[in-house]
Amino acid sequence: MLGKKSVEQINAKISSIIGADMVVDGDIRAKEAVRVEGSVTGDVETEGALIISSSGKVKGNVKGSSIIIGGSLEGDLTSGGRTEVASTGKVIGNIRTKSLVVDENAVFQGQCIMNTEGLSPLSETSSNVSETEEQKEEESKKDNNNNNNNNNKWNKR
Repeated sequence: MLGKKSVEQINAKISSIIGADMVVDGDIRAKEAVRVEGSVTGDVETEGALIISSSGKVKGNVKGSSIIIGGSLEGDLTSGGRTEVASTGKVIGNIRTKSLVVDENAVFQGQCIMNTEGLSPLSETSSNVSETEEQKEEESKKDNNNNNNNNNKWNKR
């Protein structure tokens, strides 16, 4: 869990709050921290921190410098820094981040990619992964064929 000081620092810098009784249909873009307590259907992108409180719900992709999920997120998450899924949080989608904390009783269903680049697009890595898997399968088949040929030589003698 985040230390008390860092939560207070993030709260002090929040410039936009989607209140608990608000429903937003569409994308949100902000330069500073955003706190979602209501419901958002669309992408949320901020250069600062993003906090989805326990009452908050987002259906769309989110992107921020650091992200705390206390509510629910259905979509992909990209963070340039730290990502935390609190015990009340639920993430259904892929996570790309430098650092990940998943509290006890939190829900995370998806793929997580942790690296030093942090904000590089998910699609690039996904295509690279499938290409390397295909290459490994081809090499494996070649090795098996070579082994079968070698075994046949020994069996003939």
